[in-house]
Amino acid sequence: MRGRTVRAGAESRYDDCARALEVAADGDSDALAAGKLVEALRALCQDLEVPTPQAHGIDKDEWFRLLPLMAEQALASGSPANNPVVPTVDEIQDLYAQIYA
Repeated sequence: MRGRTVRAGAESRYDDCARALEVAADGDSDALAAGKLVEALRALCQDLEVPTPQAHGIDKDEWFRLLPLMAEQALASGSPANNPVVPTVDEIQDLYAQIYA
């Protein structure tokens, strides 16, 4: 998730999560709180040593070849609809590309 930020229009939903997890202060703006949530989640993944696809031994060329199919399947699953902003196929592919390594 390096470099990833919260998309405009979704800050207030992420703000709610940040405050519920107590990673943001009451006086923080929605955007600041959302950013703090992203950083807290990055730190949690690092602390838990969540492995990347590369760490699982998945071939990089194969991973990137299958990005369009994985993104289509993700949308078809309905899970992205649970997010504050439903991502596009291109955005899902971008996320998958970012998490490879």
